[in-house]
Amino acid sequence: KLLSQFTERVRTCFTMPEFIGAIREDLERALDASVVLIKSNTWDLVYASPASLTADPGMLPALKKNYRELSDGIGYLDDNYALTVKTQSARGFFILGRGYYFFVFSRACTGVDQDAYRILHAEIIIFFDRVLTVSRLFQIAALSKEWRLIAETQRTFLPQKLPEHPKLSLSAYFRPLVNVSGDFYDAIPIDADRTLLVMGDVSGKGLAAALIMGIAINTIRAASDKQDLASLVNKCDNAIREMGFDDKYIVLFLGLADLKKNTLRYVNAAMNDQFLVVRTVRGPVTKRLESNNGIIGLVPFSDVTVDETELRTDDILILSTDGLTELENEEGTVLEESNEFTRLLSEANNMDIEELVDRLATLGESYIGGKALKDDITILAAKVGRLWD
Repeated sequence: KLLSQFTERVRTCFTMPEFIGAIREDLERALDASVVLIKSNTWDLVYASPASLTADPGMLPALKKNYRELSDGIGYLDDNYALTVKTQSARGFFILGRGYYFFVFSRACTGVDQDAYRILHAEIIIFFDRVLTVSRLFQIAALSKEWRLIAETQRTFLPQKLPEHPKLSLSAYFRPLVNVSGDFYDAIPIDADRTLLVMGDVSGKGLAAALIMGIAINTIRAASDKQDLASLVNKCDNAIREMGFDDKYIVLFLGLADLKKNTLRYVNAAMNDQFLVVRTVRGPVTKRLESNNGIIGLVPFSDVTVDETELRTDDILILSTDGLTELENEEGTVLEESNEFTRLLSEANNMDIEELVDRLATLGESYIGGKALKDDITILAAKVGRLWD
């Protein structure tokens, strides 16, 4: 139970001082544990508990000798600081990941369920990812007035290449209004049959929006169970609220395409309607995947609604932020209500996915006539292949 309390604290940490505060309160005081945190590439000491064990001059050389060549993971130590598989008599445990060694010395750890260690390991890896993301952006902002550098860093959070799947073709388009965008998207393979599709938009622009975007993407990518859409929403919600930006939140669409069950399970958290174009005997039909949840990052969720719809061969899923669908022409008609948009969607099943995304982007940019863009435009589209093969 006490180790689980520490795990919960780690979920809300965004900086090293917060992490060390959690160590002091939930490990040192509650568990009577001693902790050592070391950078694995240099073996520089980041933190050591003020205890006689960690003051031992032979401890660091012994740890360096025994653990220098280990891969990322979790393990157990004996009284001589060496690796052991005898968990019931272990002196403590360690976690290696993202450039850090995290050693915990406590006899109370011997009775802890193994699943608790695995959960803690996952949360600490997520925390180290958060620290790297936040510090990278703040360093760039502090060292340079060049927002272009922040934008370049931010774009590394987006997929550099979309995954390939024999039964799911993907294509994307991303055009930020200014250097630092609030839009983000992703496509994450879960296994041979399932792919998680992500589309989101952060309120506002600037460094704070870039930080929120990085945290949201990292939280989703680092989650151990990406098929649990409700859990992903709650994780993002908790992570954003813990950053303490009063006016920052995200709207988010998560779609889990399962090409074995032929289903799309989805959460639309206050996004604009997304579109599923299906081929029927009477011609193409466009289904709107409407919002079924509130915005993320302002107030805790009590329940998360997850809806499901069928997927069939040649179905087209079009995800976008409102920067596309709410474009207005010179008469004031928004794009999603226009004849041009309706006509393009009616032809979508007969196009390959790259052509469709290209035509959507071209339509968006030409639809406004001589007016200037007012928002980012981001599109992620997927086409289902032949499911009977």
